[in-house]
Amino acid sequence: MNTKTVLIGVGAVAAAAVIGVGGVWAYRNHVRQAEEAAVRTVATTYTQAFAKRQYRKLATVVDTGQLKGPDYQYTKKTMIARNQAVFDRVGASDIKIQKLAVKKLTKTEYSMRFNAKMTTKLGPLTVTDYTTTIRKVKGQWRVRWLPAMLFPQMSGTATVQLTHTTPTRGELLDRNGSPLAANGTAKEAGMVRGQLGTGQTLTDNLTQISAAFSVPVSTLQQLLAQGWVTDENFVPIKTVTATPTLTGVTYQTVSQRTYPLGEAAAQLTGYVGEVSADDLKQHPTLQAGDQIGKAGLERAYNTQLAGKAGGSLTIVDQNKVVSTLIARKKQDGKTIRLTIDADKQAKAYAALAGQKGAVVTLAPKTGQLLTLVSAPSYDPNKFVAGISQADYDAYANSQDTPFTSRFLQRYAPGSTFKMITAGVALDNGTITPTTTRTIAGLKWQKASSWGDYYVTRLHEAASETMAQALAHSDNIWFAQTALKMGSTAYLKGVTPFLTQKSALPLTQPAAQLSNTGKLASDILLADTAYGQGQLLMTPLQQATAYTALVNDGNMQLPTLRLDQSAKTTQVLKATSAAAVKAALLTVVSASDGTAHGLASLNHQIAAKTGTAELKTKQNTAGETNGFLMAEDAEADSYLMLALVEGVQGTDVVTTMTPYLSSLY
Repeated sequence: MNTKTVLIGVGAVAAAAVIGVGGVWAYRNHVRQAEEAAVRTVATTYTQAFAKRQYRKLATVVDTGQLKGPDYQYTKKTMIARNQAVFDRVGASDIKIQKLAVKKLTKTEYSMRFNAKMTTKLGPLTVTDYTTTIRKVKGQWRVRWLPAMLFPQMSGTATVQLTHTTPTRGELLDRNGSPLAANGTAKEAGMVRGQLGTGQTLTDNLTQISAAFSVPVSTLQQLLAQGWVTDENFVPIKTVTATPTLTGVTYQTVSQRTYPLGEAAAQLTGYVGEVSADDLKQHPTLQAGDQIGKAGLERAYNTQLAGKAGGSLTIVDQNKVVSTLIARKKQDGKTIRLTIDADKQAKAYAALAGQKGAVVTLAPKTGQLLTLVSAPSYDPNKFVAGISQADYDAYANSQDTPFTSRFLQRYAPGSTFKMITAGVALDNGTITPTTTRTIAGLKWQKASSWGDYYVTRLHEAASETMAQALAHSDNIWFAQTALKMGSTAYLKGVTPFLTQKSALPLTQPAAQLSNTGKLASDILLADTAYGQGQLLMTPLQQATAYTALVNDGNMQLPTLRLDQSAKTTQVLKATSAAAVKAALLTVVSASDGTAHGLASLNHQIAAKTGTAELKTKQNTAGETNGFLMAEDAEADSYLMLALVEGVQGTDVVTTMTPYLSSLY
């Protein structure tokens, strides 16, 4: 047998030894890194579940065999429920984990620390030094849960206490300090169980109460069955306006939001109501029973009006406060003074007398809105009190659409827009104040290519200046003016009036020149010139546009708050604006002017009527909307734009004359 001896030099032996040691080190380092990664995964799973309030997922990485201590004992199920209850109580949301750190303590144990930032019912809260351990249990790394993982200051016997102080809601006042939305009182009906009787007597009494207050008998029975109710307690039913005498029913005075103008300002003020489940999700600092703005300015200004709740969030152990997490004084809501004039608002609403329409009145030099009226309307006081289903259905199903804010709805402005066409034409030299057009007949077309389409007018005049054309509201005169100008020049001049960018807390659609934003045909250009075609503007946008005629060509944007001002935009030359305003005086002073009815007021009034026809085919009958713009040409104290659906522009003159008279 042959044998062979292999001799390894000293250097080779040393190299082999180094390789062996290096391999062991690399292996151990790999094991250590894998272990740390596993621990960090567990820590991340726990804290992410904590942040998302996913307590069942959180429990999957908790050592459920170690859920007891000297002063506590939980199961997996009760630990999940305890987390849910505590963080529900404080209203925890938007939780963010900060400074998560793990550190090895022993072969089988790591420490875990983190901070948590969250929103509570009393505002933001940062909790520091959540501390526990992560241990290896049956080959798996698990978090040790203890009461301090709710809040670090908690023991097994501690509880979280939340006190809540509701702030006083700010009021909405008019320019003179009169209330538009105020903190008033109301009557609340309630039952006294001991006075209702038993058996059939109880049934009869509940039936009468149900009929009187439109509350189901089953609901009344549920109210009486509440655990706290005794024979002597006052059991609230609802806030009421009438107080009929009923067996077992008494009344008490309670605080309640009130709207003194009622229907006259409903679309403007809106109303408040009790927070809903959706409200609580969006506003975590609120709690059940709180009031929130549901519509109108109550909703738009809710943050300022509502203020901030006060109270404290404490940890109490054996009837002693061991830690105060948050302590905050309530901040009452801010009272907001509006530019609205309550007296004018009420009178403008009364002038409409139930007709479908809107009245926008503003101070043209400042843009301060004096009225924003929409009719028909609804009573916001009914909503605060808890509107009955029957009353709500009557509003919701009404063909009058009382919830619609007509001053924010788009309409074809009709002939009132001729004022803008005139101003633009003066600006670019298409016409002068003395330009005279000779027109024959009551209908006209540019060319035979228009087929059977004609521009029509109601007043036949052989020749007319700009002022006469405005007084007669001559469609043909302004159609010819726009066609002479051309669509490019017309579009350039009109666009600034339509691209208003007011900062009002109101939502309204943008004004529209046409469906495409262009004037692609001569017919569309001609129709647009006298406020028809596809042109659409809200009454508020119309009133804003027409301020340029009063302010040397500067369009004054509107404002609703007395402590705010609004910008102006130069849209016409001063000379053009002055010429149009002077011509508008003729609309009233001329015996055949469409607004001559206003001459009875014996004041210098610049005015323009408009009738927008709503029909799909020429020479057919269609509905109409009537408009009236009237401006105090003596002192520029007001500019009014009134809309009444279903009538002619001249009818609006009659409707609004009493209101305009009240402005002097």
